[in-house]
This record gives sequence, structure tokens and C-alpha cells, in this order.
Amino acid sequence: MEAVVRAWLGFIALGAGLIHLALVIGSPLGIAIPLLIDGVAEFGWGVFAFTAPRLPLAHLARIAALVPILGWVVVLLAGGGTGFGLRALPMLVASLFDLAVAIGITVVLRRGAREPRPIGATRYLISMGAGALIVAALTTPALAATEAGEYAVPHGDLPGSHPSH
Repeated sequence: MEAVVRAWLGFIALGAGLIHLALVIGSPLGIAIPLLIDGVAEFGWGVFAFTAPRLPLAHLARIAALVPILGWVVVLLAGGGTGFGLRALPMLVASLFDLAVAIGITVVLRRGAREPRPIGATRYLISMGAGALIVAALTTPALAATEAGEYAVPHGDLPGSHPSH
């Protein structure tokens, strides 16, 4: 079951990283740089969470997952509640993802090193699919609510192929 939890945390970190990277576009430089660094770190950690036999840098990752949440609070306070134009929905979803990663890592660390219980292939695939589906269902609208999402080409349309162009 630990492999499934590790994969879920990887999915969640990838979702948070994608959202933070999408928020770089249109953000003031002082906010864009930390978002870029955070997005790359989350995305990288998420990839390694899938491939490593244990959660990578678990203690550091647990603390690092809370940093973007604190940063969002600072941006809101410094921006007088406007957040310097950052969009609320993507930041809320990314913050929920970061919080879920911190809580998930905490649970794994508290359980300690246990003998891994075998999990059947069907149960593993269903668990993986459910995790991917949930993260995708939350990440997609958050990405659409970013400035990058506003300028995305509608599905099925090529630039210049729409009659209104």
C-alpha cells in the first residue's frame, strides 16, 4: 500500500507544480520567480516520489510543502487582499495539494518502516487510476483559471482555423 500512497503524493505534487508553473505567466517578477522555483521543485519531487522506493527527502519535503501556503498568505497580506493579481482558484487548489502532501508525508513518517503488505495488481491499478483522476479533476479547472489557461487554444481548434479568426 505504501507504493500507492507514494504514487498519490507524487500525483498531488505534480498537480501543485503544474499550477504553480502556470501561475508564473502574468505574475509580477517578484512573485513569478518563487512560483517558478516552487513549481519546478514540486514537479521534480513528484516524479521522484513515483520512482523511489521511499518518499524522497521526506522530512524536508514535508516542510517545503508548507512554504507555498505561507507564501500565499504573505502575498495576500502584502497585496492588501488582492494578491497582486494572482488568481484565487489556482492558488487555493495548489495550497490544498501542498497541504495534502504535507499531511500525507506526516502519516507515512508516523507509520515508520513497516513490512510492505502486498497489494494485488487490480487493486493497485484501480488505486492509481483513482488518484490520477482526482488530481486531474482538480488540476484542470485550476489551470484553466490561470492567465495561461485563458490563452490556451480550445480543444479541437487550430490557431486560425476557427471561422471567427
